[in-house]
Amino acid sequence: MDAELIARISKSLASQEPQSKGLQFAAVSIIIRGRRFPSVLLIKRAERSGDPWSGQIAYPGGKTQPGDGTARSTATRETVEEAGFDLGRAAEFMGYANATTAHTGTMDAVPPVFILKEGVEIKPNERVASYHWVDLEELLAPEASPPTSSGIRERTSSCPPMR
Repeated sequence: MDAELIARISKSLASQEPQSKGLQFAAVSIIIRGRRFPSVLLIKRAERSGDPWSGQIAYPGGKTQPGDGTARSTATRETVEEAGFDLGRAAEFMGYANATTAHTGTMDAVPPVFILKEGVEIKPNERVASYHWVDLEELLAPEASPPTSSGIRERTSSCPPMR
């Protein structure tokens, strides 16, 4: 575990942003806390009528807006909005994980990966019902359940229940 896992993840990331396949882009922040015992921030989206992402366990993120420029910029903006802290100041950008098409089929989610340089205070907005730091080794373990896309390797993995 530890720095070896972080090094393996870093080697698997792309330095260039994935290209669009013709769908709208969204960006989700994979935020790693700690090098010795790394964990990843997951949020539970608030329940909202008519919202296809309502109640979803997810990384902070959302649709690219005019002026964002890059998926990295979108991820940084969305993290400020949803979790209340600035990745530009608090984290180091590691690279891009593989883009995936959202369950709606209407957009591609690009996951920029960050590692925190300092502690942060999470201040969720009204779109976030709760958040949880999930042990990265547990998130990537083959025996983990229920399934969710980890975004940092090409297989389904899972996370523990939200508290």
